[in-house]
Amino acid sequence: MLNRTRQVMQNRNKVQRALAARRKNEMLDLRTRSVFKSKLYDELKHIEIILEDENVDAVRITVPDKFLAQFGTAIYSEDLASYDVEQVSGETNKFDIRRKFVAF
Repeated sequence: MLNRTRQVMQNRNKVQRALAARRKNEMLDLRTRSVFKSKLYDELKHIEIILEDENVDAVRITVPDKFLAQFGTAIYSEDLASYDVEQVSGETNKFDIRRKFVAF
C-alpha cells in the first residue's frame, strides 16, 4: 500500500511538472506573438509613410527567420489586408510590400 501511494504521488508530480512546462511554453508563445504584432504595427507605420511618396512603388523588407511563420500568417490577416505582399524570388525572408489597388 505504501509503495502504491508513493507511485501515485510521483505520477502526480510528473503531471504537474508537465502542466507547468506547458503553461510556460504557452506564455512564451503569447509573448512572442505580442512582440511580433507590436513590431509589425510599428513597421507598417513607417511603410505607410514611405509609400505616400508617389515615386515609391514598393518597400522591400527583410523578416527575421524567427518571425517568418508569424509573418506568413499575418500576410493573410486583416493587418496586411490593404497591402499587396509579394515574396522576392529566390529569397526566403525578403518581401515587397505595395499598396493594394482595388479595381471595380
